[in-house]
Amino acid sequence: MPMSSPVYLDPSRPVAERVEAILALMTDEQKLACLNGIPETTLADGYTLPAHSNRFAEVLHGSGHFPNATLFPQAIGLGATWDTDLLERIGEVVSTEMRQRDPEALAGFGPVADIRSNPLAGRFEEGFGEDPLHVSALVTAYAWGLRGRDPEYVRVLPQMKHYLAYNHELRRNSTSASMGVRALHEFQAVPYRKPVEAGAVLGAMTSYNLVNGVPSIISPLLDLLRNEWAPGGFMFLPDGFDGVNLNTTKGAVWDTWESPEGGDVPYPKALAAEEGREVDKDEILVYACGLMLKAGQTHFHDGSELPFVSAAAEAVRRGLFGLTMADAEQSTRDWLTFLVGTGRLDGDACPYNRIELTERAHELPESRELALQAAREQLVLLKNEDLLPLDAGTPSAAAKVAVLGPLSDLNLRDYYSPLVEDRITPLQAIRERLGDANVVHHNGNDLVAWSVDHDGDDRFVKVGEKAALVARAKTVGDTETFEVWDWAHDQYMFRNVASGEYVSANLLAEHDGPASFLNQAGATGEGGPVLVAKDTEMEDANAWFTFQNFHYHPVDSAAARTTERQVELFGMNHTNTPPDGPFHVRLAEDGSLPLSKGEVDTVLSETLVSDGPAAAASIAAEADYAVVMVGNHPLINARECYDRPGLDLAARQRDLVREVAAAKPGKTVVVVVSSYPLAIGDIASDANVGAIVYTSHAGQAAGTALAEALFGDYSPAGRLTSTWLADLDSLPKPGPETEEYRVNEVDMLEYDVISAGLTYRYSDTTSVYGFGHGLSYTTIEYSGLEAPASVRADEPFTLAFNVHNDGERTSDEVVLVYSHHNGSTYGRDVPRPQLAAFTRVKDLVPGETRRVEITVDPADLFVWDVVSGKRVVESGDYVFFVGPERGATAAEIAIEGETIGSLDLSATQNVWEKATIAQGVTYWEVSKLNTLARQGGYHSVASRRAGDHVGFTKVELDGATAIELRTATTSAAWANLADPVIEVRAGGADGRLLAEVTVPITGDLQKFVDVEAPLVGAEGVENVYLRFRAGGIYVDTIRLRR
Repeated sequence: MPMSSPVYLDPSRPVAERVEAILALMTDEQKLACLNGIPETTLADGYTLPAHSNRFAEVLHGSGHFPNATLFPQAIGLGATWDTDLLERIGEVVSTEMRQRDPEALAGFGPVADIRSNPLAGRFEEGFGEDPLHVSALVTAYAWGLRGRDPEYVRVLPQMKHYLAYNHELRRNSTSASMGVRALHEFQAVPYRKPVEAGAVLGAMTSYNLVNGVPSIISPLLDLLRNEWAPGGFMFLPDGFDGVNLNTTKGAVWDTWESPEGGDVPYPKALAAEEGREVDKDEILVYACGLMLKAGQTHFHDGSELPFVSAAAEAVRRGLFGLTMADAEQSTRDWLTFLVGTGRLDGDACPYNRIELTERAHELPESRELALQAAREQLVLLKNEDLLPLDAGTPSAAAKVAVLGPLSDLNLRDYYSPLVEDRITPLQAIRERLGDANVVHHNGNDLVAWSVDHDGDDRFVKVGEKAALVARAKTVGDTETFEVWDWAHDQYMFRNVASGEYVSANLLAEHDGPASFLNQAGATGEGGPVLVAKDTEMEDANAWFTFQNFHYHPVDSAAARTTERQVELFGMNHTNTPPDGPFHVRLAEDGSLPLSKGEVDTVLSETLVSDGPAAAASIAAEADYAVVMVGNHPLINARECYDRPGLDLAARQRDLVREVAAAKPGKTVVVVVSSYPLAIGDIASDANVGAIVYTSHAGQAAGTALAEALFGDYSPAGRLTSTWLADLDSLPKPGPETEEYRVNEVDMLEYDVISAGLTYRYSDTTSVYGFGHGLSYTTIEYSGLEAPASVRADEPFTLAFNVHNDGERTSDEVVLVYSHHNGSTYGRDVPRPQLAAFTRVKDLVPGETRRVEITVDPADLFVWDVVSGKRVVESGDYVFFVGPERGATAAEIAIEGETIGSLDLSATQNVWEKATIAQGVTYWEVSKLNTLARQGGYHSVASRRAGDHVGFTKVELDGATAIELRTATTSAAWANLADPVIEVRAGGADGRLLAEVTVPITGDLQKFVDVEAPLVGAEGVENVYLRFRAGGIYVDTIRLRR
């Protein structure tokens, strides 16, 4: 490089230095133009920077939507591998394929760091599991694979998502995730913090929702990512490209501004009224974008109807919220770091620019083998009564296997999958292994015919001209027979037997709103949409809108099975349901079956042509073994924009398992193919079921990996990363304010896992299969545990032990180390068991004993100390369990850490920041000025019902004579303020009464007022509780006056 070359073009100089050199050559207006990427920009020295945008791919388990890219198992399946080395290798393949296909697609949206604490979460399959340490480790490993290990350059910029607390879909742009300060720091934030601290993750997509009333895209919690956790301060923060988020943000600007006179008023609205004018939408947007820039957002996505970039630039020019050019420069600095760090200025000096372009990257042998290895490692053996592996027999006397069930000949993709067509189904793989003559197949679906009363004359539905369904046939043949796919929760697909084509609605849905339903050309039924049978492929990846799934309502909902049904298009996504009601099938005068909105009384009378489970059971009875494959469709019931209604497996799939297992007792293998946990207690306890295997939708090699495991070429050794509950009873119940957000009486907005008792860490609920469960084809014994007697909290230590393969088959062993601290200051409100470390031991051969050493970092066992406002590891004796069942072998270790002191409330404190105990409450923003002023103290604690409470640990009470609270009440219809009193109690929520504080009815959350009451009998150090006698009371601050 010549000496005269500018610093920013010198690849030998640090990226940060090069970026500052570029900034010094840019004008303010050029910097403001870089809030949505870098336009082609001529610097002061005459050099022209190339344009650079956030061209991205979803990278959840492959390069999403890329054609011919390697398709790996879903993230929930990758989690079940517990293999960080594998995850890093997968990340390397994914990012390399991105470079191979599009050298300017340098941003990866992923991995997902959201913890799957609620099994009904619509995007459950995108996360790795329910434990923060496990998720952190896999996010970190995968992100290292994506970015590469070069000290200066990145292969692809990993942008984990969705920061923070995104585990629900219903009204995700306007609903608020609710959690206390401990749940935030001890649980929800961990999988974001640790990968950033490790330097693996360089960006984060913000979540769609609010957290405790504050939209994530303007949350001060973003400051943790950029300034507290990130080693170099760089954190690329795209807005997620969702204009609706801006609508949410505008609402926040509109509704919760604190006026200088005290109390909160809708600031822009009040300003407009003061000036005698209407509210200006553009002005609202300026304030919204100003808040985003103040919070540290990097990317203001233009190109929609909202001019984000110009609005953000205007906020800087006005100096709103104290904004200066330094704030805009931070966004520009992020973009320039992205540009330089991905090698855009350096040609072949960047090693990742030397990756050769190809459109067939997925065909590389190493990529295919890695996809197969991932599909193997994610298999989890849930049950095995000496049935697996199956005996394939000999070439002259091969076993006959019945391969059954709706998932037996499918290999489905989810929405963010690569578009690779070369995917092996289980049926294909088993046939390849045993030969066609030794495999019989039935998908277990019912075959039905439908008749409609047409002026007193029953006519059967058939496929007519132009593929349209019409009710004109007088007899039933293949053309009039339809296969019924039951996907649970009244979601069905239908396929015509004669043509093999799926029934769909001929709607063309566009992204411009729920009313955009157009009749597709070439179909009958002019003037309205109709049903057609025209697609031989089942909808899967890249289908944002689906038109093959229908409600199939019994007319008599009380009947166990009825032949009288009505059909309604359900479809997915949220824009598929018109505002004036769903589409129903109705009978037209000419016998056609158009889709009509509103009340429809057309009834389809179902004739059962073939009972699917009975037919499958008959086939199974004649085979040596039955393999029944059941589960979910990745785009039905749960997906982006939809939370799952329940945990149940489809009813007819349950019937299939029961009837086949009864026909082949002890010789039936059930394979559960699912994106999420299912309530399969009846299948697990069925003595006729000899084995159960779980797999996610495991990518292009799913069928091959399963066949290998079924016949013993590979021993499953994965472990579950989520709890498989028996029912919904243990999940949190919604409060009155969440009436419109309910899913099967489960509160999807409850994110305080501690108070709600969610996940294996905090729940005492008995499950069908617990977190960490997983068997193998051999017996692994643990022995010889060596552990230090005592350690310092700031020094990682090693546990050493033996694992011995006492069986007859080679297998991996996933080693789990759990910990528990019995003497915590927080009592039982800490994890019962807590994952402390894990590793996957590879290829233990029969008879082998291997010495394993595993590192435990005591820092991972922290709790949030509300007194000091930091993470601390408490001093005390900790029990460590090594082995699959949390007790194969154990050791007690004394950890020298810190002691949580008593809480002095003599000075005014924010209740949310200092509370350690909660039951029933929720949290909301106090005001925008509070939010802008400081980290943390901008949340109020709100009661939802009488009896809700919040508590403080070890409060100093001596000398306290009165309590002061800052409160407000809501005027919302759900509030019950008949007795607006806060009881102050010691020792428990029902403990000794210290005071009763009467709360005035403010009628508006913009008006917090100070109230007080004398304390009686306040002495010593005790836990103190605020117990609400009414729902709808909000508390901001607390002070004990002495």
